[in-house]
Amino acid sequence: MKSFVSLVLILLVSGALSAQAVLNDIRFIPPTFFVGDAVELRITFSHDGPLAVAPPDSIPESDWVDIKDVFLIQDDNTVTVVIAFTPFAPGTRTLPPMKLGALQLKDIKVPTHSIIENSHEGVRSLRGQLLMPGTRLAVALILSLAAMAPFLGYGLFRFSWKWVKKSRQLYRVGRPVRRLRRVIKKLKAGIGSMQAPLWYYELTEALRAYLSDRSHHDCRSATTAEIALMSEFLVDDTPQKDLLEILKEGDMVKFAGRFADDRSLNKTLEMVTSAVGKWEKADAQLQ
Repeated sequence: MKSFVSLVLILLVSGALSAQAVLNDIRFIPPTFFVGDAVELRITFSHDGPLAVAPPDSIPESDWVDIKDVFLIQDDNTVTVVIAFTPFAPGTRTLPPMKLGALQLKDIKVPTHSIIENSHEGVRSLRGQLLMPGTRLAVALILSLAAMAPFLGYGLFRFSWKWVKKSRQLYRVGRPVRRLRRVIKKLKAGIGSMQAPLWYYELTEALRAYLSDRSHHDCRSATTAEIALMSEFLVDDTPQKDLLEILKEGDMVKFAGRFADDRSLNKTLEMVTSAVGKWEKADAQLQ
């Protein structure tokens, strides 16, 4: 095919030249080119005398090719016409005619290749619908989640129910200490304005309610001596024992008239706060 095109070019261009010039070579650089490639066509003539040649006054235009430049390379016996162009259509097409002084260039065939093979074989069957990248993966993931939704929903329901139950349990467990701490806050503010027997009365009542909830014994109606015989209060150096001592101190102030100033009341609140904190911490570690 290449030899045939070259032969046609030689015959066509030779017929357009004067007797003083002979076509020597026609060369495409690169030899094989495709739509959109930058190409040079070099046409070389030899001559035996002066040859009046010059670049064209204007570069011809065409709808299938963009001719960027036309220039001449001359020496004593040869002249080379260089045509720089970019083709935009596949197949063999003809360059527009050019007048270069004494040279007339016409019927120059340009074979342009296409990277799309068999692009003109008729109507092709419809292709499948194009999908965005990752569409199949997304669809598979959605279907998998839909299949697992009942199991995930059941697991989430169980987790939520357990969390609600535990939260309610912790709230109930923490209710006695919250009540006691509110009384402690009130009594701390009342130091200096409340009489000591009344002050101890409110403290011991709150302590007995707290001890009843924590020990699961009726410490509200039991006497201090009866509380001391309960198993939770028999061990020394425990928070329960410290709270029992505060109950005894309160009985002495309420019923025996023991003196208690503001300093001793503050110290009593510090002991209650410390003992309750230790008891709550120990219970939290057991749960």
